[in-house]
Order: sequence, then structure tokens, then C-alpha cells
Amino acid sequence: MRRWREVVLRRGLLVRVFLHGLLLLAGSGAALLVVGKLFFEPAMQRDVAPFNAWVVARACELRDDRAALGRELAFYRERLRLQLTLYTAADAPLATNVEPPFGPAPAAERGALARGEVLALAPGAVFAAGCFDPGGRLVAYGVGLRSPPRFALAGSTAIFFAVLGALALASVPLARSVSAPLERLSAAARAFGRGDLRARAGLRRRDEIGDLAVAFDEMADRIEALLRAEKELLANVSHELRTPLSRTRVVLELADAGDADAARAYLPEIAHDLGELERIVEDVMTAARLDLAAGRAGAGAPPLHLREVPFGGLLDAAASKFRETRPDRRLVVEAAPGLPTVLADPVLVRRALDNLLDNAGKYSSPPSAVELRARPEGGLVVVEVRDAGIGIDEADLPRLFAPFFRTDRSRARETGGIGLGLALTRRIVEAHGGAVRVESRPGVGTTVTLTLPAAPAP
Repeated sequence: MRRWREVVLRRGLLVRVFLHGLLLLAGSGAALLVVGKLFFEPAMQRDVAPFNAWVVARACELRDDRAALGRELAFYRERLRLQLTLYTAADAPLATNVEPPFGPAPAAERGALARGEVLALAPGAVFAAGCFDPGGRLVAYGVGLRSPPRFALAGSTAIFFAVLGALALASVPLARSVSAPLERLSAAARAFGRGDLRARAGLRRRDEIGDLAVAFDEMADRIEALLRAEKELLANVSHELRTPLSRTRVVLELADAGDADAARAYLPEIAHDLGELERIVEDVMTAARLDLAAGRAGAGAPPLHLREVPFGGLLDAAASKFRETRPDRRLVVEAAPGLPTVLADPVLVRRALDNLLDNAGKYSSPPSAVELRARPEGGLVVVEVRDAGIGIDEADLPRLFAPFFRTDRSRARETGGIGLGLALTRRIVEAHGGAVRVESRPGVGTTVTLTLPAAPAP
């Protein structure tokens, strides 16, 4: 049934192309007819007088040879569709190729004929023209009628059907040039809808169909990336949940067995694991909130809670948290004097700073220090977080801010997470009108620079 529908659609497109060609053909014929009536026919009627005078003069030259004159008049009738009757200057009939012959020219027009004029005797293109001896005296004249060309019905019908056949043959490749890429695009859409995420149209055309195919392929790429990100999120969250849940189960089993001391020994690790779980939940919720604020999920988005905040206070709070969570790491803070206030959501900006410091602590190790610097610069606050850690491969830099992407694929506990830290940082900073950039060299370290606009002066 589906194949039948495809055949019908293709034929329907062919019929539409054919009818469109017929319409163009009819329009062109009508335009030619109008142009001919308005311009060509009057021009031909104006310019035919010299030709009429020439054929009469040619016939008059043969008036003494009746056989040759008869052949000439027969040629006029058959080939030129010219009916002609010749008279002497005294109105005596000489020869004719039409029955009954045309009558002689009116006596009132004889003077004009003698002067060499070609007379129009009737609206139906009946004319009269004279012929003269070497002395310029009128010796004869002809009265004729040039008939319009006739079209044979059989020949015209054959031409008509030949044109229709040529138009039908020309419509087939045109219809296929449109339907073939559409069929390919439809097949890719059906395959993608059945779950084949690798299905693409792959059309490379510089026209509207090519634009449609490119838009479909781009949409399929985005959907595939979203589904892949969803799977990575589930995998990462599952991995992060497995260890704390296992430890909690062990503690419960020890407590149930009555070994309170052993269970108590696990409590600090469980507290740390619960903090990690809380951070994962916060990352996911913050990402959802920023997506809503950016309008990615429809209306009803919660707004950012903006207020003027001294940036130095945000910097100090982020440094204090880092020192508290990583007491074994050295943090160098350099804040230029006179840091301005910023119009920002303090919770989200703190989260961005915490993420940068947390990444710097994860991907570097003692005794190297983590550096946190801030300075005002042309109406902006510029913040740099630098570490001397493992660095980032150049191939990974373009994907660094993609959600759920991690440069450390091992999912080691010390570098755990679900790959939302830098993606959240970028979204938070851009939501505040700022920007983030990363510079890194493997084995040397990484520097992340973010800029935020300062609050406008009151």
C-alpha cells in the first residue's frame, strides 16, 4: 500500500508538472498571438506593397509568352497563395489564375496606377499595381489578392500531439529531479522515526530542497546529541550513586549486626558521599533552571534573582569553601583593590566560581597551588582560575563546555562528577552577559577566564 501511494504521488507530481508546462505553452501562444496582431500583422501589411508591385511587374514581362505567363500565374497561386488577373491599359483581359477573374480597376483610380502607386482596392487585401514600358507609360496592370496561409488540419493536429509528447517527455526528468530527493528525505525521516539515529538525507543541492535536507540533518544531529547526552547523564549519575549507596548499605548492615564502632567509622565517608550526591542534584536542577530561563523549555521560566552584589564578597566566599573542602591544597588569591559590584544572581555566580575552583583542585595535585585572581577591566570584572595540573588535550577543547562531557573518561572517584560543571559555568556566565574562555596545555595546566559586566553606576 505504501509503495502504491508513492507511485501515485510521483505520478501526481508528473501530472502537475505536465499541466504547468501546458499552461506555460498556452500562455506563450496567447502572448505571441497578441504581439502578432498588434505589431507583426500591421507591419506585414505595410511592407507588402513593394512585393505586390514586383509580382505584377514580373507577370507583365511574360505577357507576350502566354505559356510562360500561365506557368508563372500557377506558381503564384500554388506557392505564394496569390490570386492575380492581368489587364491591358485599356482594360482588356490578359490572363488570370482565379475564377471568376477579378474585375478591372475603377476608372477613377487609373491616374494613381499611371503614377506607379499600388492601390488598396478593398479591406480584404485586394490590390492593383501597374507595369510600364521603358518610357514610363502604363502598358498593363494587375488586380490581385494575397490569401492568408492555410493550415492543414491533419498537419496541425500532428504538430499539436508532437508538442504534447515532447512536453510529457520533458516533464518526466523534471518531476524526477524533484521527487527523487524528496523520496530520499522521506526515507531518512521514516528511518529516523523508527529509531535509526544515524539516518541522514545526505543531500548536497544548492536549492530549497537542499536547504530542507540540510535542516533535517542538522535537526537529526541535535536530537542524536540530546539522546546521547541523556544516556551519558544516566550512566554518570548511576556510577556516582553506586558507591555511596553501597557504603550506606554496608553501614546499615553493620548497625543491624550490632557493630556500632565499625558503622561509626564509615560515617565521615557517607557524609562526604551525601555531599557529592547533593552536588549532583544541584547541578542537574541548576541546568534545568538555566534552560528554562533561556526559554529552551517553553513559557513559565523562573527568572534570575538579580541584585547588586560586591564581587569581592563572592570571591572570598568561594575561596573559603575551597579551603574548607580541600584543606590539603594551597590556594593563592589575588584580588585587585576596588573590585566593583555586579548585578547578578549571587547563588549562581558563587556556583560558577565553586565549579572552576573544584575542577582546578580535581585535575591538579599537591604541592602545586591553585590560583584565583580578579581585577576590574573596562567596565568588566575579569576572573582567572589557574592550575598546574594535567591539562586538556587540544582535541577536547571544542567539546569542553558540552553537557556531560568529561576529559577524564575513567570516572575515578577523585575526579568524579557527571560532566556538568563547566557547562553550568558557561551558562551561568552567559546568562549574566559575560563570557568564558579556556587556555590549556597537556602536562602544563589550565587557565579558565570569565568576565562579568560590572553593575551600572547609580
